[in-house]
Amino acid sequence: MAALPPFLILLDLSALMSSGIRHWQEFSRLGECFIPKAVLEEIQLLCNHAIEPTQARTAREFVRFFPESGWKATTSIAHHPALKPSEGHTLSKKTRLSLAAAQAAYGLARNRPEGLVVVAANDQGLIQRLRMLGTPNLCGMPLTVLVQWSRTARKPPVVANQLHAMRLMVGVVTSTVNNPSTPPPARSLPSQSYQSKKPLSPKRSIRPAYIFYNLVTLAIVAIAVLAVWRIVHPPSFDRFWQQLPFVSQALDQADGTKIS
Repeated sequence: MAALPPFLILLDLSALMSSGIRHWQEFSRLGECFIPKAVLEEIQLLCNHAIEPTQARTAREFVRFFPESGWKATTSIAHHPALKPSEGHTLSKKTRLSLAAAQAAYGLARNRPEGLVVVAANDQGLIQRLRMLGTPNLCGMPLTVLVQWSRTARKPPVVANQLHAMRLMVGVVTSTVNNPSTPPPARSLPSQSYQSKKPLSPKRSIRPAYIFYNLVTLAIVAIAVLAVWRIVHPPSFDRFWQQLPFVSQALDQADGTKIS
């Protein structure tokens, strides 16, 4: 069984202010924990300037917890067309912090491709933004789901799905690097002396049903990625699409038909 990638847990302001030290300690057992630097700065302000007393108490509790917790304030920021604010609109503080959390999560996912970045937020808009990015090693979930995961140790479906997408992506990248025009090389056979003692079983080496399942799954993931790409950035998608061999041949045939 393949080893699981490290889990990188990132909480936005809404998740932090809806939880407490017992939750934060439980989250630490799942993996490395992060908060965006902008969120940490806002929590420090809330210690003395919160409108509600409960917010001030939670903020002070986290400020005391943070230095010795092993948690990190991430400054990783990455920009994406889906994370751009609408032009001509003044952003509220809540919107700016949500956008900062999304950009920090995307930056962390790009800087740590070996890990799965899991964002916990009570902001459904933030979770939806992360889903639109189509990044295999990045996902979002409500705080309640993270709490249940930390207490039961059972991975939520969204985490299981992203782990599967990460495995598929690693396989595709490895195959492309080795040889873009051919499938990945077959696994090397055991030594000659071992083969003479225990011949390789054809049924165990071929497994056509398993191969077919993987091909279908890979095709579904590829179609989903292409669909998101076409929506988010149509110009670059059109250039890529027109460069594909079967598309360019079809266009050439169509032009030849029109000329004749």
